[in-house]
Amino acid sequence: MRLTRMRIAVAAGLLALSGTGAATALAVVPASAASSPVVMVSCAGQGQVRPGGYDVGCTANELLRTLHWQTWRGTAYGNGVLKVDDCTPNCAQGKYIDYPVLTVLWRPTSWPGHAGHRYFSRLTWIFTGKRPAHALAAQTLTLPAH
Repeated sequence: MRLTRMRIAVAAGLLALSGTGAATALAVVPASAASSPVVMVSCAGQGQVRPGGYDVGCTANELLRTLHWQTWRGTAYGNGVLKVDDCTPNCAQGKYIDYPVLTVLWRPTSWPGHAGHRYFSRLTWIFTGKRPAHALAAQTLTLPAH
């Protein structure tokens, strides 16, 4: 699925409706505003640009996979699949259920221990189809700098 301006506008609207306060954070920063790209920090503490996947919470119970990025600047927009372990009968033996999502990385901030570099401190995903019974249409997480 290719992101369009309309989908990005819908994503911004959903963020505003979800009460995340992210609406003001969605302004795209020009590439010249930073000397190096903003990174997403992996569980291993590595800075990644346009990663294809991300382990949410570093537990392997929720995984973002097949990520495709439309933009990657002061805000990054993409789409992919959230794989959620159903933990039945337990998490080690559970099956993953796939949920299509739009993803937004935002609120770049200084990356501690990496002078002159920034990382995305917020991740919002927006379900575009089915979603887990307990989940809201959109969810925002604070990302660690590891």
